[in-house]
Amino acid sequence: MEIITLVGEGFSSKTYELTLKHPTPRTDEWACVDEDPELFHPDDLTQLAEAQQICATCPMRQICLDLGLARREYGVWGGVLLEGGKARETPRTPGRKPYKRSQEAIAKAGRVA
Repeated sequence: MEIITLVGEGFSSKTYELTLKHPTPRTDEWACVDEDPELFHPDDLTQLAEAQQICATCPMRQICLDLGLARREYGVWGGVLLEGGKARETPRTPGRKPYKRSQEAIAKAGRVA
């Protein structure tokens, strides 16, 4: 694993240093090594299909998926779209979720009005 060290200033203007082990070493073994990382955070089904097509040819696919699941990652890992380490079929659409009231809440609102 490649080690990444970040140095910067926090909100209290104290200097900090953070060392991380990057999960995917930048070697030619990984099919995604020269691809745009944004592709693996798809906004629509077309981008998802492109990312999955790249992952389909990767010899490290299972290792990548295992890393994504273990770290509860978001985005495409090993050809699978993950959200918090759980598989999703489609990317989330931007914006707020539609508000759905239950039948019980609708009935209660009718009694109050």
